[in-house]
Amino acid sequence: MQKVLPELYEGHAPITLQNAFHDALEALEEWKEGHEEPLVAVDGYNVPISHVFARMSACTDLLPLRTRDVLETIVDKGSFRASGGSFYADGAKLIMPICVERLTLSLLRPTASLAHLRKACVDA
Repeated sequence: MQKVLPELYEGHAPITLQNAFHDALEALEEWKEGHEEPLVAVDGYNVPISHVFARMSACTDLLPLRTRDVLETIVDKGSFRASGGSFYADGAKLIMPICVERLTLSLLRPTASLAHLRKACVDA
């Protein structure tokens, strides 16, 4: 299987991954309870937002203000500032529990098929 998301290099993410993180935050913000996990486009491939957040959880690049603003609309602004959050890794670590909660709810919805549940477990 081909890796779609680029690796971090000494804690630094390429701009495509930084943009994917921003897009993933916007998708998370619009994610309706009970719906499937949103996907974001990265180099022509659709990638689940949880994969983007996980990849960025060790990124030491500074968050740009536009991305920080979106992040602060999803999580409590005070919690983000209290975490000392200024890096992508800080944002990813705060957003992952929210993402996991919504993913769990989407997997437990009554219409979820067994095949979909298996795929989600394999991809995790």
